[in-house]
Amino acid sequence: MEYAGFWVRFAAYIIDAVILFVVGAIIWGFTDLSDAADRLVGWIIAVTYTVGFWTWRGQTPGKMALSVKIVRTDGRPVGPGKAILRYLGYYVSAIILLIGFFMIAFDSRKQGLHDKIAETYVVRV
Repeated sequence: MEYAGFWVRFAAYIIDAVILFVVGAIIWGFTDLSDAADRLVGWIIAVTYTVGFWTWRGQTPGKMALSVKIVRTDGRPVGPGKAILRYLGYYVSAIILLIGFFMIAFDSRKQGLHDKIAETYVVRV
């Protein structure tokens, strides 16, 4: 397996963020929600998009565009449990001043803290 590094993963994140922004803009253009409801709807969309794609294909559209994929450390596909755990790991990675994400650049297997928590790798396909 060839592990995907920090920059390719960051670029995939940017692609997904743009997609989610466009989807959100379309939805909010047709609704009149409060700020709290806007945030809740945005969070639900982001979780559904991310966990759904990870479970279905092991890739979000951003990862598909850059030919990288999430797999479990034993090579099996990511199931819903690991996908949810990995997503929760994003919060842990972020709350410690993003150090959990920067670990990707220095880890021999290019794992962030969220990858270590969920026992996953991001690999080139």
